[in-house]
Amino acid sequence: MAPLPLRPFDIADPRLPKGPPSEEHPITNPMTMLLCRYPLGQYLSNPNFTLIYSSYNPFDEYQDPLYAMLTAGSQAPLEPSQDAEKKTFWMKTYSENAGLLEKLEEQGILRRTGQVEKQGFVELVAVETVLKRGEWAETCSNQECGRRELVGDEEKRMVRCLKCKESYYCGKECQTLSNAK
Repeated sequence: MAPLPLRPFDIADPRLPKGPPSEEHPITNPMTMLLCRYPLGQYLSNPNFTLIYSSYNPFDEYQDPLYAMLTAGSQAPLEPSQDAEKKTFWMKTYSENAGLLEKLEEQGILRRTGQVEKQGFVELVAVETVLKRGEWAETCSNQECGRRELVGDEEKRMVRCLKCKESYYCGKECQTLSNAK
């Protein structure tokens, strides 16, 4: 079965000018983004989600596709999604992410689950993806590769590991290299 198509969405940042990117203004509004999942790392119950720019920007040679790290590092218990094609995670909603959850809820990307966890001076909010597996971008689980899916490269989507069903790879070579470690 073919994966669902990636689902890009627009986010506006009031600090940026409007219009298409140019040499003078390489990053402009609206910014077209993708929800992206990174390999699980040490927080197996709290997947790593980020926002990335949806495609390569020829006007910004230094632009890393990463826009914001959404996942907050926490080992607090988390209620899993009832839908196997969706994920729940603790989201950082303070500091540079202030106001971002509300924008993602408006776009139909994430929703609050109702769980809140006090961590020091801040509260973490548990969220569930409204998008289903395949609509968010994946990152190659071979840490030496790290390729992310972007809009425009749908013909080269990541391949899901048939054994663990959580890791994704560019192809057999990346999977073999990753499994060898």
